Amino acid sequence: MIISMSWLKNHLSTKANIKEVVERLTEIGLEVESVKSPDSGLDNFVICKVVKSQKHPNADKLKLCDVDVGGKNLVKVVCGAPNVRDGLFTVYAPPGSIIPKTKMKLKVAKIRGVESFGMLCSGNELNQSLDKDGIIELNKKEKHIGEKYFKSSEEEVIDIAITPNRPDCLGVRGIARDLAASGLGQLKKQPPIKINQKFKQPIKVSINKEKNQGCSIFGSIYIKNVENKESPDWLKNKISSLGLKPISAIVDITNYIMFDLNRPMHAYDADKINKEIVVRNSKKGESFEALDNKKYTLDGNMCAITDKSGVLGLGGIIGGTKSGTEFSTKNILLESAYFYPSEIRRTAKNLNIDTDAKYRFERGIDPNSIKMGLELA
Repeated sequence: MIISMSWLKNHLSTKANIKEVVERLTEIGLEVESVKSPDSGLDNFVICKVVKSQKHPNADKLKLCDVDVGGKNLVKVVCGAPNVRDGLFTVYAPPGSIIPKTKMKLKVAKIRGVESFGMLCSGNELNQSLDKDGIIELNKKEKHIGEKYFKSSEEEVIDIAITPNRPDCLGVRGIARDLAASGLGQLKKQPPIKINQKFKQPIKVSINKEKNQGCSIFGSIYIKNVENKESPDWLKNKISSLGLKPISAIVDITNYIMFDLNRPMHAYDADKINKEIVVRNSKKGESFEALDNKKYTLDGNMCAITDKSGVLGLGGIIGGTKSGTEFSTKNILLESAYFYPSEIRRTAKNLNIDTDAKYRFERGIDPNSIKMGLELA
């Protein structure tokens, strides 16, 4: 479990510094494995200006660019982005840099017979955007050339080893509660949130009463006319501090709540659901394509989230691509449910699936957090 001091202080009023928090965590049985510093490898990425771009002599779709990176001489970079042009301010990665998305280490390379010294980066390659079509365009001036693109404002994070008997500490609030109980501060009250829904939820949800049913409670809320886009910086920073990749506002907020309150959630594109949701035991041979882009064929009596067309996902483990959210999503159904640990463990083991949600549900989730998760989301 990874936490930062700023995130911890969302729930804990304390004057303790990071060293004191680490010492107290160890004293109360929450073993700290490490305190991690921000990735210094990102220091290599700098703001640059494309001074001149011209057609590559040996390739129609590539351009040879003279790039000002703040040094005495211009740097030659081969670039295939359609938006590269004279005067563009963008992000430069020199040889030796490790690209965040691919983990590829750059080196001087000949591209179609011409040496390229580094690369100009897209937001996708830096894990900042889903846009793969072009390099980053910055609104900068000459005075910014050579400055670090990634600001060193990221704080150290604490990596805590959580034992199987402490699932309550798989959320930042649970850790804050233990620290408060030890006298290292005061636990902040959760501000009340009231949902004012003025229309009837159009999607019916039901849980079949049958033997070995893996779900006892299925809370949901229908939200219409959403604008799914990239998350704001504060949310991106929270998700990135966990070692996860920001995806979209809808997905990121469900991940945020999972790590904040230890409350796994799932978002469905409501317009992709066929009439209703039924939580039932699966039938042997049913299959679905999951969000990890793998197809799973189910045994009988697995907890399946279904609609009139078939399986949408496995309850408490993983959702399916069929009802997944996209940037074009306009209406969503948020799920906050309780699944039995034994059923989660059995299904995940049989199908060899490991997810953050499964990790939490198989250890036990507080059923009382269902309503709180929906309200916060």
